[in-house]
Parts: sequence; structure tokens; C-alpha cells
Amino acid sequence: MQFRSRYSRTQVSTWSISALLVFSVLWRGGKSLESTWVALGVASLLTLLWHQSRQSQKSEDTLPVALWGAFVLLIVWTAVSYLLSVSQNYGLDEVLRTGAMGLLFFWVVRFSTPKDKCTDSPFVWHMIRVIGSVTLLACGIGLLVYVFQPVDRFVGTFFDHRFHTDYWPNAWADFLLLAWPVVYYWSFRTWSFRTLNTITVVEVLCRSIAVGIVIGCLALSYSRGGMLTFGGQLFLWFALYYLSAREEFPRKKVASLVVLIAVVATSVFFGANVLRKDVYDVQSVTEKVTLTSSEGASSVTERVQFWTQASQLAAQKPLFGWGPYSFRFMQPRMQTSVLATSDHPHNIVLKYAAERGVPAALLLLFIIGFVLLRAIRQEVAGERTCAEHSSLGVVLIVSLSGLFVHSLLDYNMQFVGIAVLFWLLLGFLAARTFHNSRSCTPIVSKLMEYLLVFLLLISAVLEGGYLIISSLGRHAEERGDTQKALQWYEKAKGEWFSRDLHLSRAGLYTEQGNTEKAREALKDYFLQNTEDARGWKRLGDIEAAEKKYDEALQAYDTAYSLGRFNDISILEGIVNVYLLSDRYDALKEKRQEYETLLQHFGNAIVLNTHFIALSPNVESFIALSERFAKLYPDEAPLYIVLAAKADHNSQLERERIAARPPGFLW
Repeated sequence: MQFRSRYSRTQVSTWSISALLVFSVLWRGGKSLESTWVALGVASLLTLLWHQSRQSQKSEDTLPVALWGAFVLLIVWTAVSYLLSVSQNYGLDEVLRTGAMGLLFFWVVRFSTPKDKCTDSPFVWHMIRVIGSVTLLACGIGLLVYVFQPVDRFVGTFFDHRFHTDYWPNAWADFLLLAWPVVYYWSFRTWSFRTLNTITVVEVLCRSIAVGIVIGCLALSYSRGGMLTFGGQLFLWFALYYLSAREEFPRKKVASLVVLIAVVATSVFFGANVLRKDVYDVQSVTEKVTLTSSEGASSVTERVQFWTQASQLAAQKPLFGWGPYSFRFMQPRMQTSVLATSDHPHNIVLKYAAERGVPAALLLLFIIGFVLLRAIRQEVAGERTCAEHSSLGVVLIVSLSGLFVHSLLDYNMQFVGIAVLFWLLLGFLAARTFHNSRSCTPIVSKLMEYLLVFLLLISAVLEGGYLIISSLGRHAEERGDTQKALQWYEKAKGEWFSRDLHLSRAGLYTEQGNTEKAREALKDYFLQNTEDARGWKRLGDIEAAEKKYDEALQAYDTAYSLGRFNDISILEGIVNVYLLSDRYDALKEKRQEYETLLQHFGNAIVLNTHFIALSPNVESFIALSERFAKLYPDEAPLYIVLAAKADHNSQLERERIAARPPGFLW
């Protein structure tokens, strides 16, 4: 009976983590909120099952105390940062996700410890098969999307079909940077370069197909950073193999295998583009490499701006930062160009430093670096060298290093599919590397992890109910049922993780003419977040409609300081208030500044920077230009030309999008 109980817990644990990985990868890459909640539920279940099994079987804890303590401190630090956040309507999901990944990492290290240095645990080999299978399945789905949908970059399963902008090719590249070395190990685990002369070319080709498909799908993402990182992974892999080899390095055999895999990958790349080009445009590799594609060099220059801005934010609040997910709200006041904004600074270390504080960034670096550096030293020293051509340790080092390096260029760990795979693989590597290390005191780790599970689950359950209610309100709002939407929103207004709930309430009440309720909704919003230009813009609109011009101007000025480069209608509101309140002299003093901003927006619309030509900014820009033409007749031709160019280019862009062949899948 005791054996059956232990076997049942093992089965439940194994299939729970397998199901989580499959679900999070195949369902939008784990971008949706339900993936975070499911991940926390699974991580909590695994933690409870482990401690029950450990108590009944007196299992040894193989988790190093340094790693355990650092990750627990990171979870606590993230929670405190959220409680002190300037934007508490966002960020709770990051707290829950950090807690879930910490608990998952603890469990993986304990559960996957190998019996000896040359034998993978059954659980590890099972998960390698799951990772390989789900990666190939995601590639297959992605090929259908790439060939039969208008999106011009390969996204695998990292998309949301409901919104035409929600395709995430860089996140897909991140996932494959993690997955392709594992797929290689899955295909070639039982094979050695020493046996190459004794097996057929057909067998090697069959083993190479899966790896070639995955690498080909990585190339189809057209991620410049992804491909550069992939090249770095190859260099690291060969360096580790060369340094750890106990025999002559088989250069010719390695080169032959690389060429074979490259042929398969190239065939996938060009084959997919051949299938696509008859219906949709295909991106030019030359334009991507030379930075002459539609986004030009903006993706590079803006990243540098984000890194600088994140560093400045971290310096202003070095201890706990501005709060999880706060970069989206704090960065716009530092912008210098139109729509040059982002939800994150495109660098995992700077994101942690700016949002959660420098100590949180250092804890993250310690956790990852502590495992990777020790593992590299073991591999180079030959402490774990076995008969296979590349040990699992080398594979994991290459995989994790690739993801971490790319995360210094682009942050995608908010995707649960990527986060689960990363911490799963890091747990495998830690288990191999520290299987004889001193672990934390059992009673301490048990009590602390039980407390974390309790607090995280309570928060998730309470907020989960609110999320369901507010979701019903959003669906009602989309249907145009304002009254029903407001009823649901009022029931959900007590949630912490409210996101844009109160802004929606204020907007709907304003449409009904109930400005008193709209003000209450905005007051609720400002209790959580005073750094969002949208809230101040809406308050300015309400005050202006009631002819409270001083209050309106004050609200608009705040919105202008927070988001002038993202919404030209803020300036439109300011100008209207100046004119309605006969403040022509004040407007004249600001005219040069406003004209400069107007020209920035005009140039952005002509170039369609960040697809601005498809946004309501165009209509606000034209109305504002026409207003300036009437106010200043001497320079009316300049404003008329600006408005005409914006109107012409936006119409062309919108017609081009409308004329694009529709998708065949949805």
C-alpha cells in the first residue's frame, strides 16, 4: 500500500508538470493570465506532494541551501516591491509567476537528481521526450499559421488569434533557443561520433530531421537577436565539447553532421517561404540583416534608449524599484520620440533592477550564474564526461545560456511556456551539478514553502474570482451592453489586479453622462496608479466638458508630462481648453513646443512608425493641424501640408492593410 501511494504521487507529479508544459506552450505560449494561475496551481500541488512523500519515505533533500534561500528571498522581495508599487493595478501576475517558478524550481531539483553522473533519471528523460514532442507540434502549428495567415514572421503557437497585433515572433525565437538543444539531445542521445562510420547515412538523416525542422522554424522568426544568439550557442557548444573531450576532436564528423542539419533547416526555411509567397509577402533576409526592413534600425536604437531609461529608473529607486510591471508607466515620461515605449526595457536584468530593485536583479543573477558557472566548470574539468558525444550537462548549459543572453536583448519570460521550460531545465542542471551539496534544514524549508503556497494560493483564488467577474464585464462592453458591463465592473472594483477596469468604468459612465460616477471610478484608479497618462487625460475630458477649465488644464498638463509622445489627443485637449478659456497668450508661449511635437507626430505618421497610421492619433493630428492653421494664418500652408501628408499616408496604409488577403484559418 505504501508503494502504491508513493507511485501514485510520482505519477501525479510527472503528468502534472508535463501537462503544464504542453498547455503553456500550445495555448498562446502561456501569455494569457490563465496560464499563470494554472502554473501556480501545479507548482503548489508538486510542493505539497513532495513534502508528503519526503515525510513518508524519508527522502533526502538535494536542493542547495544557497539556491533555496536566494529564490525564497527573490519571491519575498518581489512581493514587497508590489506592495510598494506605483502601479498596483498591474504586477500581481508577476508576483504569482515568480512564486510559481520558484516552487517549481525547488521541486525539479529535488525530483530529478540522477543516481550517477552518467545516467539520466527516468523523469528527466520523460520530460526530454515531452519537450521534443511539444516543440515539433508547435512547429507544425506554426507552419500552418505562417503559410495561411497574413503575419509575415513565424510565431509557432505564440499568438492570440483574436487580435491582429498579438503575434510574438521574438518570444517564439526565445522558446526555440531553449528547446533546440534539447531536441538535439532527444534525437542523438544514444549516438556517438565514434560510431558514425558504422551507421547508415539514412539513420543520421532521420536523426537530423527533427533538429533541422526546429532550427528552420527559428530562422523563419526573422529574429536578428535570436539568430545571433543561436550562433553564440553553436560556438559555446563546440568550445565545451572540445575542452571536455578526452580524445581527439572529430572535426570532420562534426562538420558533416552540422552540414546535414543545416541542409534540413535551409530546406524548411525556403520551403515554407515558397508555400507562402503565392498568397502573402515574404520578408527579405537582406533587408533584415542590413536594417532596411520596415522597422529599420529603430528596434536597435530604441532598445538602447530603454536600457538607459531603465538604468535611470533603477538609480532613482535602487532598493525595491518602482514595482512589478511599472516600466510601462514610468518610462513614457522619459520618451524622446513618438511611440518609443514598451512594457519592459528589453533586458531581464534591467527590468528586475528598475521594477523590483537592484537586490532582486542581483538575486536573479546569483541563482542563474551559480548553477551555470559551476556546471561549466564541471564539464570543462571532465567531472561528468561520459560515453555520449555531448552530455546532458553541455546541452543544458547551451540551452540556458542562449535564453539568458537573448533575454539581455529582449524580455519574454512573461510567457509561461518559456518560463516553465527555463526553470525546468535550470532545475535539471542544478540537480546534476549539486546532487551532493548541503541542503536546507527540512523543517525550515517545509514551513517556508507551505507558507508561500498558502499566501500565493489565497491571493490567486481571491483575485481569480474578480478576474472572472471583470472578464464578464469586458465581454458585455464588447457587445455594447453598457448597463450589464457596469454591473459586472462594479462587483469587481475591489480587485488588486484591476488593470484597466477603472478606466473602463470611467469611460462607460462618461458615455452615459454620469460624470459623478466617472470621477469616482477615476479616483479608484488613482488610488492604485497615478502614473498613467490615460487616467489624467480622461479626467481632463470630464473637467473640460463641465467647463472647469482650470481643473481640466491641470489634468491635461499632468497627462502631457506623462504621455505626450504616445497620444496627440492630449495636446488637442490642452489647445481646446486654452481657446475655450481665452488664454491665447498662454498658448502663444507654448506654441513652439507644441509645433515641434506636432511635427514629430507628422513625421511618424508619414513613416508609419510603430503602425501609428492605423491609430486614432491620425484623426487627432489632422484636427489639431487644422486648428493651428486657423489660429496662425501666416503659417497655414505648413499646417495644411502636415495634415494632408498625414491623411494621405494613413489612408494608403489603411487601404493596404484592408486589401491584404485575409487569413485562411480565421
